[in-house]
Amino acid sequence: MKNPLQFASALLAAAVFGGIVGSSLTRASVAPQAASAHPRNASARATPAIAAQRGADLAAYTYPTRGGDSFDRNIQRARRDPAYLRELLGNYRFETELDRRGALLAVLQGVANRDVLRAGRELADSGDPRQRQLGLDLLKAFPLDVAEVRELLQRQLQDERDPAMLKQLVDMLAPTVIASEDAAPVLNRLDALRRHPDPAVRASSVLQSVQWNKAGDNEDILHRAILDADASVRQAAIAGINASGARSDRLKDALLALAADPRSDGETRNAAVFALQNFAMNRAEYALYRQAAERAVDGDGHEREYPAR
Repeated sequence: MKNPLQFASALLAAAVFGGIVGSSLTRASVAPQAASAHPRNASARATPAIAAQRGADLAAYTYPTRGGDSFDRNIQRARRDPAYLRELLGNYRFETELDRRGALLAVLQGVANRDVLRAGRELADSGDPRQRQLGLDLLKAFPLDVAEVRELLQRQLQDERDPAMLKQLVDMLAPTVIASEDAAPVLNRLDALRRHPDPAVRASSVLQSVQWNKAGDNEDILHRAILDADASVRQAAIAGINASGARSDRLKDALLALAADPRSDGETRNAAVFALQNFAMNRAEYALYRQAAERAVDGDGHEREYPAR
């Protein structure tokens, strides 16, 4: 159910939005002591004194240590105890300290049940950017065979205009096995985003297109991307070639041109040289490959050796 990169990307995203949201409390955010004493809408009428008390409750809360026994115990308890899960969800919404919120996020992603899904969808549809980020981070725990998550991402991918958020939404499209009819809207949107003005959006869309496209006809996608004016898109194309196993003479020619082009950055030339190792080359092509490989350098400026063919 979980993508290995989900937790790391969730923490990185949480770091961007370090502020605490709002002065009005939701029904999920009341402290355990207040939960049984107030009706659902009591939080909307919370006084400054109540808000101050909540801050004290949060400060006193014992947070699980990631990877420890208490972490697993908190996940199991939250799965068994709906009241405890509501407490964690409420604290997650209001926690301002990054590590503490990250620990709460990790537990909630470990639970990943219908209640967490519902809270994630509610937050992700918020007009407040910080609340929205909290929701998207929760939703990263769910694969896209969960229709509610897939449909929310498809809708936001259609409506979003901010390139940074658009890239984040594209990156959340972790491939999963779904019916081709359900995958078609994802592929159609990625097709449009590969022509987006922002190169980071284009690069992410190239990689996701290759992973989502089960028909295997990725050669045209990759060839267009490898000719892109931006280095990040060209590097995404090379990564897509390696991941998909796409092979063609024009892909090989483009890789040889990149590997030999002194105007290309070192990272792109090195990636092109590496990818060429999986292509059949005649003697003339191999000579170009060897020349490029001899000029390849590592991150410290030292010559990098590639194996002879």
